[in-house]
Amino acid sequence: MPDLCEERIQFLADHFEEMYHRYNRPEFIDPDPVGVVRSYPDLPDREVAAVVSSCLAYGRAAGIVKSARAILDPMGPSPHGFLTGSSPLEIRMICQNFRHRFTDCNDIYELLLSIRDILFEWGSIEALFASGLGKDEKVTGGLRKLYRSLQKNSGKRKNSLLPNVSRGSACKRYNLMIKWMVRNDGIDPGGWRCLSPASLILPLDTHMIRICQELGLVTRKTPDMVTANQATRSFRLIAPQDPTKYDFTLTRFGIRPDLKMSDLLGQCGHS
Repeated sequence: MPDLCEERIQFLADHFEEMYHRYNRPEFIDPDPVGVVRSYPDLPDREVAAVVSSCLAYGRAAGIVKSARAILDPMGPSPHGFLTGSSPLEIRMICQNFRHRFTDCNDIYELLLSIRDILFEWGSIEALFASGLGKDEKVTGGLRKLYRSLQKNSGKRKNSLLPNVSRGSACKRYNLMIKWMVRNDGIDPGGWRCLSPASLILPLDTHMIRICQELGLVTRKTPDMVTANQATRSFRLIAPQDPTKYDFTLTRFGIRPDLKMSDLLGQCGHS
């Protein structure tokens, strides 16, 4: 665990909060897939959009948004209604010629079928996820339940959209989706009630782990679940009830051309 003294914690808390108020605004969303999720006002549709958008969340942000729209837009204004009211053949039709980096039409088709099965069996994705949570609200139990259900229609075949929770992955894409659905502020649209923001795990990818390393929030270099939990514990010292609060703000630096990583490090690198 990083050695964060009270002075350093307070220093980061003050600077993160100042940046949060400056950048945690809709005008800084583009290009981020949370903008796709926010475009659905009804919770059932937002859930589906969140799963699709988060599972595609690898590679360049603009490409992620484009690919998510390529699948969601053909479903019309209600992705939930489309999936629960369509046959497998109709779902297959909107997946034709789909490609997102390593993901092909079969990967996305199998994912959509699994989402459809979840909606038929559980009524909502939240209900499925909540069924895996213990009384202590351990997110990993819900993640395992979610992974197994989303993997269902792929069988033993590896689906590029689905990180395997049991293999120690940081599960950035799942944790990103859950953060979108649990938190509710100027960026994250929220809607789920099964989990408190205090229990969330930081969505950790190579960009975020670099930020955490530079700011002294992690000691490990491998972007796995152990490191994700270590980073979350550090952020929990800064924001005990909302450890993922600053995720969107910090990741603007280095993604948007007008916000450079050096700007972030210059503000927060040293007290």
